[in-house]
Amino acid sequence: MVPEKETLLDRIEEIAKNRGFFWPSQEIYGGVSGFYDYGPLGTLLKKHIQDAIFDHYVMQEGCLSVEAPVLTSISPWIASGHVESFADRTTECEKCGEPYRADHIIKEKTGKSAEGNTMAEMDAMIKENNIRCPKCKGALGRVYDYNMMFKTFIGPGKNKIEGALRPETAQTTYMPFRRLYEIARRKIPFGVIQIGKSFRNEISPRKSIIRQREFTQAEIQFFIAPSTIEWKGFDEIAPMEADALVKGSEKAVRMKFSELVVKKRVKQPIAYFLAQSIMLFRKMGMDMKKLRLRQHRDDERSFYSSDTWDIEFLSDKYGVVELVGIADRTDYDLKRHQQQSKQSMEVSGEAGKFIPNVIEVAYGIDRPMICIMESVMKEEKERLFFSFPSSIAPYQVAVFPLVRKDDLPVKAKEIFDMLRKRYYCAYDETGSIGRMYYRQDEAGTPLCITVDYDTMKDGTVTIRDRDTQKQVRVSEGSLMDAIQGIFDGTPMEKFGKIRSP
Repeated sequence: MVPEKETLLDRIEEIAKNRGFFWPSQEIYGGVSGFYDYGPLGTLLKKHIQDAIFDHYVMQEGCLSVEAPVLTSISPWIASGHVESFADRTTECEKCGEPYRADHIIKEKTGKSAEGNTMAEMDAMIKENNIRCPKCKGALGRVYDYNMMFKTFIGPGKNKIEGALRPETAQTTYMPFRRLYEIARRKIPFGVIQIGKSFRNEISPRKSIIRQREFTQAEIQFFIAPSTIEWKGFDEIAPMEADALVKGSEKAVRMKFSELVVKKRVKQPIAYFLAQSIMLFRKMGMDMKKLRLRQHRDDERSFYSSDTWDIEFLSDKYGVVELVGIADRTDYDLKRHQQQSKQSMEVSGEAGKFIPNVIEVAYGIDRPMICIMESVMKEEKERLFFSFPSSIAPYQVAVFPLVRKDDLPVKAKEIFDMLRKRYYCAYDETGSIGRMYYRQDEAGTPLCITVDYDTMKDGTVTIRDRDTQKQVRVSEGSLMDAIQGIFDGTPMEKFGKIRSP
């Protein structure tokens, strides 16, 4: 018998579609794999996750921010190595033409990792294990390199130039480095955050919004001196613990961040931003028991990186999901752009002239969203709800009248207009009070405000908590303070007598 929780998780994409979080794009034309629309609730949830990351790095870490075009000439991608090596090993069915990522289908059918293997080695594994097309059982062709960039041309006629949609935001942050260095008062280190769309022509997108062809990234580049070892603020996170899968190990071990640095020789900046990312995910409602750190093996780490770590979510529905990657990219990127553009990327410091190294912190936005939904989705009796923290819930407050008569809707709309000056609010008057409560539970709205006949007499309203369904009655004049107090962690009973559901 399948546990109830698993049954619910099997329905997460159906629930997301029906509740207005996200659904496959271009549905009326049959859809195109790898593209999704975000509905009213999903748009807000994604925005709040994005804002939480942006605000942290700008307000707490002092980062500058930039926004660059998603379409560029091909030149930066020649410099970065994407034109030459941004490819996945691919095999196609010789019968139906269905393409597959070679290492994925080998792992799926044999349980053996083929990541880092040569094309000839993958060909041999497919042949030896008689791996055939899952769709039609046809034979699979030879493995080849498939470049995932979307290439195009900019402009018409003979003067058009070759271009591409960016496969990452990072390079569009590196290109204006000289200007950013001047804006940062020529002081190293400094950080720059960019949030925006990236595009990868994936071979066979699947796993819902976890692997898309158009997706949103938040990538932060910290430009540092090559000799940087210590990092401001590290001592504060040093005692924190996390499950860490260190390269060469098969099992994650609970470790302090201080141990990662001392015993595993992880640089302080990498350890610091791993810890900051975990704290961010905790605030967003992520299930901490499902998070782990994983260090890239030497055979999978990008050639330009001296060390790379991921934070992974161990999903009951989708398996291992990479949420953020943190890498020491050395001086590779700026040096390559200097060579390609003939523009100097050198700066001056105490150690003389040097090209800065880069510590990159790269978040997906779409992946954390569905992992948070999995973490907070609950079912109690006949009630389904998302227990989002108030800081990222699509709507923080909902307001409705008990009935649609006797001026109750007029009063409810007055309160709604007052609250939406501070909070993301929903208004509803289309159904019974029970149905409206459950509708907001399904949306993940933390608090519901009900206007009833007592409101018209004594100016009090009911606040209902989503998770406990408990209710408390407060005056209209103290409503704003009560809502904020509850969001800040003050127990509801501090604001009045509790009424259980």
